[in-house]
Amino acid sequence: MKRIVLTLFAPLVVTALIGNRPVSAQAPVCNQSQTTGCLYFPATEYTIGTEPPEVIRETAYKDMAGMLRTVKMAIRVPKAATGPLPVVIWSHGGADGKRQPDGVLVEWSRTTAKAGYLTVTIAHQPRDLASRYALCAAPPLTMDNATCDLFKHLHWDRPHDISAVINELERLNAAGEFRGQIDLLRIALGGHSAGSSGALSVAGALRNFTGTVLNMHDGRPVAFLALSPQGPGGEGFFDTDFKQPAHSWMSVDRPVLLGTGDGDNVCHRSAEPGSCVGDSPYIRRIVFERMPGGNKYQVYVHDADAFHMLFELNTAECAAKNVDQGKCDEIARWLRSTALAFLDAQLRQNPLAIQWLRSNNIETASGGVAEWLGK
Repeated sequence: MKRIVLTLFAPLVVTALIGNRPVSAQAPVCNQSQTTGCLYFPATEYTIGTEPPEVIRETAYKDMAGMLRTVKMAIRVPKAATGPLPVVIWSHGGADGKRQPDGVLVEWSRTTAKAGYLTVTIAHQPRDLASRYALCAAPPLTMDNATCDLFKHLHWDRPHDISAVINELERLNAAGEFRGQIDLLRIALGGHSAGSSGALSVAGALRNFTGTVLNMHDGRPVAFLALSPQGPGGEGFFDTDFKQPAHSWMSVDRPVLLGTGDGDNVCHRSAEPGSCVGDSPYIRRIVFERMPGGNKYQVYVHDADAFHMLFELNTAECAAKNVDQGKCDEIARWLRSTALAFLDAQLRQNPLAIQWLRSNNIETASGGVAEWLGK
């Protein structure tokens, strides 16, 4: 692993927010046309239509217990973009699931659609109790009801829902209003929080819920975005142990961008005094450390105001959390910039995006608040 080195150009004064105060810093002017203060943004921004900007579709498949499971999705198509279009699929976080996709991960979905990607946002449906028990009883989970009451079923459903959505995209590309518009060889998959766990499972991350190591990968997506990823010790993710060299991320060999920061902590107090349950920022960083090298990147925001839902681009929560709105908006710009550079590099092989990923422009643009690692 190494920090990526930037070749410096002529100086430019930029302003970044560190803690609660603005700080000016000398930064190089980037030798790229589509940058603002060294940030990357695509040269063309597309419109995505009037209200509603998305098309709602659904698909269904039989799960491992033989039950029919329905998956709804919102499809956003950039207007005037010529196809076939590369695809970004988004998977939401949360343990309870969503029944409708149109209000899910809206800011990330709009961001990628405006950048020229056909964007699909999934609603991972909650299950009723009978459906959950039937799922848990089927191999390879094979849990009793008491264990099943503690199991978050979406850990199993997310990667399978995603594969079903890709199957549906193949059908939509063959006939109907989306015929020939979808580039099935250029699919990226992104998720926030528990949604990133589903995305990384599809990328090949191993899970162990009940003693059996599970591989739920799908070889069709070519790149992955994991925002607020979940680390070892929970949700079926595991690290090495004595005489046990295997860990969850050893087989993730496709390009991945990870994002987290100092305020991205959901470690809640447990019954044991002085203890908590959940992922801390450092635990989230372990995911990048454990992945094998090769087109792996991490942006880490060194600011405790970068709260968990800000990595979902949910800047509407900033006022309620007493975080300066300007700071929130700027951090969201950093996240958008890194994600779009990663997507343009991996799905479009855009040379400027590739150059940007190999630089430390995001550190320059943020005055050092955003740390950039690549391997």
